[in-house]
Amino acid sequence: MGDRTCETAFPTLTEVELGCMAELGKPRSFKDGDVLIDIGDMDFPFYAVRSGEIVILESSTGEPHEVVVHGAGQFSGDVSMLTGRPALVSAVARGATEVYEVPAARIRQLLNECPDLSDKLLEAFQLRRELLEAAGFVGVRIIGDADSKETLELREFLYKNKVPHKFEDIDDDAGREALRAFELGPEQTPVIACSKGFIVRPTLPEFAEALGISRAIPDERYDVTIIGAGPAGLGAAVYAGSEGLRTLLLDRMGPGGQTGQSSKIENYLGFPSGLPGAELGNRGFLQAVKFGVEFRAPFSVHGIERKTGEYALDLCNGQAVRSRTVLIATGASYRRLPVEDCERFEGAGVYYAATSVEARYCRGKTAIVVGGGNSAGQAAMFLARLAKKVFLVLRGDDLGARMSTYLVRRIEHAQNIEVLLHTVVESLHGEKRLTEVVLHNRESGERRRVDCNAVFSFVGAHPHTEWLDESFSKDEHGFLRTGPMISDDPLWTPDRTPCELETTRPGVFAAGDVRSGTTKRCAFAVGDGALAVTCVHWYLGHEQSA
Repeated sequence: MGDRTCETAFPTLTEVELGCMAELGKPRSFKDGDVLIDIGDMDFPFYAVRSGEIVILESSTGEPHEVVVHGAGQFSGDVSMLTGRPALVSAVARGATEVYEVPAARIRQLLNECPDLSDKLLEAFQLRRELLEAAGFVGVRIIGDADSKETLELREFLYKNKVPHKFEDIDDDAGREALRAFELGPEQTPVIACSKGFIVRPTLPEFAEALGISRAIPDERYDVTIIGAGPAGLGAAVYAGSEGLRTLLLDRMGPGGQTGQSSKIENYLGFPSGLPGAELGNRGFLQAVKFGVEFRAPFSVHGIERKTGEYALDLCNGQAVRSRTVLIATGASYRRLPVEDCERFEGAGVYYAATSVEARYCRGKTAIVVGGGNSAGQAAMFLARLAKKVFLVLRGDDLGARMSTYLVRRIEHAQNIEVLLHTVVESLHGEKRLTEVVLHNRESGERRRVDCNAVFSFVGAHPHTEWLDESFSKDEHGFLRTGPMISDDPLWTPDRTPCELETTRPGVFAAGDVRSGTTKRCAFAVGDGALAVTCVHWYLGHEQSA
């Protein structure tokens, strides 16, 4: 660990910063060996050391292992303090130790009232988690079939929620040995092993609950409930939280949305070197929770019902959330290829994201990327670092029609990427998983058989609006119509002009890819989310004065 990294991850607080701790916390004394934080604790306190030492221990491999020792002027904690998730490590006093203890409920107050200290804490918390994972921290173990849809869904959930984990494939020795240790068979996978024991074939909600990620939603009224934690939802959450709106953010999987499936984004303002979509999503998520936004996953909404002065949102677990306004930011997903057996191979050779989870299947082999947009281009470049050969397949005749110029140039100069124009995937072949793909050039009529076990599809866009009833106006493709589009719509009944992002349900707004007529770009979605908060403020002010 370099000196600068160590200084950032484990800084020493100034007297002024310790004074902030004293104002919001209280002094505590501990004896040698006293446990301040135990693994699995929820809502655990924050400790700043006045004298003595706090030893941080992790036990993911079965035996306690010393991670770091916090001395006078240093502090405990990592990102779990912000996200409200269980502690991954324990903290024990070494010798007589004096601390300032700040309750979990006051952590956000500390971050917002001491801005200089806030930056120091946030940087340290994030870097500590990275260092913990880099040091071999195991966290959650998933034992399962790499080609199983159920296994892939659980891994995606952990990936998006930044939960340290290790995957053990039952086709490998480690996976088979793990199954024998649990006295289980392959048909009982996926199996999850965590601090609470092991769980056989959990549903996603059961999985999240076992990890302490899924928590009950308070029976209180929110100013705005945001459905979907992609760029639009996260952008709205940051602005809503920072402007004092009581905000609830829900997602069926985790932060990031479709952007979280991008291997690298290089045209987002402020990041000239680019960054993975999952990292962008995680940063936005931490910003939102810093400002007091409540986040819950995996939660999906089944319906929205208008009640006196508020909306009731029916959740997948039977709970109802009360909210004065609602923002729909559920985004869109790539469409399934119109090829026989495509559904059968999903998770076993056909994928709709290109992250490190999926990329392992084409290491040193051939990968096929279908699509002509930026997501397809980013995927092709990412996979080219791992695969022996990448075919970029698109139906049209111009790679630059929908793709940014910088990506087109990189693809043209990549030695192991071959662009196939006028081409479609005609058929998929294989037994348990995909082994061969037939490509058809519609212009020449040529058919090409390719040995391939990974096809990445980035074609079309299907909006997540199927759960909304007929009171919402949609365009011919299912995207939500808003603002000027609905002024003359029979479904719009109020005697006023709708807000820019307002749907035909007054007080219900739409932002990002789910909205009709939007530009499918990450920065546009974030801006749309910010604009949605302006609409929320206008509506709440208009409602109050009416």
